[in-house]
Amino acid sequence: MTGDASLDRCSSPRTLGGLARNPAAPTDLLLRLVKMWPEQVCEGLQRRRELPPPVRDAMLHHPLPRIRSALATHPQVDAPSRAQLLADPEWRVRMRAFGRPAQESLPDDVLVRLLAELDRPPSELPFSREELIGELFNAMRYDRRLLRLAAAHPRPGVRRYAAGSLYRLDERSRQALLEDEVLEVRAAAVASVSHRQQVMEPADLPDQHGHAFWYVLQRPLSRALIDQVLATGDAAALNVMAKNPSVPPDVVETLLRHPDPSVRQGLAGRVDLSGDQLLRLATDPAVEVRTAVSTHPGLTEPQRASIDIDTTTAPGDGHFGSGDVRCRWIPPPDDAVPALADALPWARSVNPLLRRRAARNAELPAEVVAILADDSDLGVRVLLAQHHPAAPPALLLRSFLEYHCCGRDRLSELPQFPTDGLARFADDPDPAVRRLVALDPDADPELVDRLSTDPDASVRQAMASSPRLPAPRIVALLNDPELAEAAAANRALTVDQMEQILDRMTAG
Repeated sequence: MTGDASLDRCSSPRTLGGLARNPAAPTDLLLRLVKMWPEQVCEGLQRRRELPPPVRDAMLHHPLPRIRSALATHPQVDAPSRAQLLADPEWRVRMRAFGRPAQESLPDDVLVRLLAELDRPPSELPFSREELIGELFNAMRYDRRLLRLAAAHPRPGVRRYAAGSLYRLDERSRQALLEDEVLEVRAAAVASVSHRQQVMEPADLPDQHGHAFWYVLQRPLSRALIDQVLATGDAAALNVMAKNPSVPPDVVETLLRHPDPSVRQGLAGRVDLSGDQLLRLATDPAVEVRTAVSTHPGLTEPQRASIDIDTTTAPGDGHFGSGDVRCRWIPPPDDAVPALADALPWARSVNPLLRRRAARNAELPAEVVAILADDSDLGVRVLLAQHHPAAPPALLLRSFLEYHCCGRDRLSELPQFPTDGLARFADDPDPAVRRLVALDPDADPELVDRLSTDPDASVRQAMASSPRLPAPRIVALLNDPELAEAAAANRALTVDQMEQILDRMTAG
């Protein structure tokens, strides 16, 4: 291999991290990185889209826990490897091996074995029982299999644990636990029923706001406790109580007349509202109340059309206003994703908040996707772009240009994001838009070179990783402390150049 003097000083740990995530790095070079510089390449390996099987195997059996942890959290780790990492001697590795939503699901037999740990003496557990329960349910919050498997587990102790979460189970599993052959399991299931049905009294409500305070207000409430909360005038408590189905009709009527809009807003989702009550909320003087009730299933489409709402601050839909571009609240991935049967009529609703809900369903048929892709509401278009695998490429680009909140950068990482012609954004005032030039496969190398000195650091980083950057400039940036990692991740680097960098690191 011919030496390149310009590579002599490329010995930064950041350079190693960049090589580790370089998509053109061959398997043998990645294995060399894992063997020689594991500490420096952990993050780079985690950021790779592809991990060749030999590299995954080397990481699985590596003596350094950080490397095994990096594998445990990578989207490409397979379920058998995760199962092996769940028995790792290092607890940090075990915790990370429980999984992430993007990873392949653990098979039922692995989950059944993990659940068996709940019924073992604490001294024999590879985890604490609290760690196991917490991490399992955190990793599985998108998958209802865990509780169903626990409810049918051969060990009574595991079934007894499932009985403690009886109302998170399907009806068949609940009934099976209530009729379980083991007395302790049946007793735990009956206790769950009793706990759910227990009526809260004034003495049960803590004096201060906190988790226990709000929890009590969501339980069945006695009339004495309802009257006590009414007497306090505590708007936050009344807002929560207004949602409680145990609140009787006369109290609902009282809360409808409450002067605080947040209390009236709390009533908007009740399924027992009369037609008259719905129309009163629909014409409420407070826009947040009108907006909250506008999605109520008891309203007709003509009634929805007549409601004056504010879609820029609607809770649960993010912030899609054209002015303030800061996110107020973005729903978690498992929140408010409707069934297809609900999403289809919502997609054609006059209410943009219902259309936003529909846009989160990834199974919408092509004709509905086409309609929502041209929706008049920014929130609908962006949510469709973020969630539907067949969202049109033009919609992804339009959403990126128009939307400035959480999840914007993920749009440009989607496989259907269009890359042709992005060089036209080189002089856009928004640095995020200028960064798109790096994705253009036909961008002028001189233009990319110019943007590698852009005033914005994120633009410089993007251009340093662009294969359209002139080769001498890529090599030069390997010596730049700020851009060395990005340049080392540039797939235009030749394998000889990568090897030479590692040779210099070994020699130095």
